Amino acid sequence: MAQTIKEKLKELEKQNRLLTENLVDAVWVINAGNLVCEYITPSVQNINGYTAEELTGKPIIGRLVPKSLKKAMVLLETSLIDYEHGKRNTRTVEFELTHKNGGSYWVEIQATLMEEAGRPLKVVGITRDITTRKKFELQLEEQNRKLAKTLAEKERLLKEIKVLQGLLPICSGCKRIRDDKGKWWPLDAYVEEHTGSEITHTICPDCKNVFFPNHGKKKRL
Repeated sequence: MAQTIKEKLKELEKQNRLLTENLVDAVWVINAGNLVCEYITPSVQNINGYTAEELTGKPIIGRLVPKSLKKAMVLLETSLIDYEHGKRNTRTVEFELTHKNGGSYWVEIQATLMEEAGRPLKVVGITRDITTRKKFELQLEEQNRKLAKTLAEKERLLKEIKVLQGLLPICSGCKRIRDDKGKWWPLDAYVEEHTGSEITHTICPDCKNVFFPNHGKKKRL
């Protein structure tokens, strides 16, 4: 009789007990239909605190945090569709799970669907603890968010400064302009000093009508 995947792994575990108990990663088999763990190496205890016996025969759904559970269900659904279309892909994905001590931990999982004749479809995978790496990645993401926020605030302040620099305090009486050092300049002197332009004097049509109302008009005989 052909051995099942679980039986093959158990036999390998017996033959290599020292190796399987001291693995850094955990090897496992899950029923793709009900997501019940059918087999997992003893090395899992070093990752999440649970013994292999505590996890075998139990569904994995309750151990995934809500966000990762949603992600896992979507991934499983797309993988099943691909499998039905003849695609046999090994997927690598990151999940956050609950630890036996009440906290959480991050893992990188490499998994693939495997079929046994006359038996439910299995998910066979390897789990690696990446909690330390993920911690630094999350810290870096937070620092990048803070940096982006700081740069955005700096840009906003620079725009405000530019606007303020474009506002010239001018005396409503004598029309002199105050510079950023507090010095008051005659309007024409300020323009010449700060723009390099030379001031020439003329008169606009409106002022001409006010100050010289009769200029250009012919006198009546």
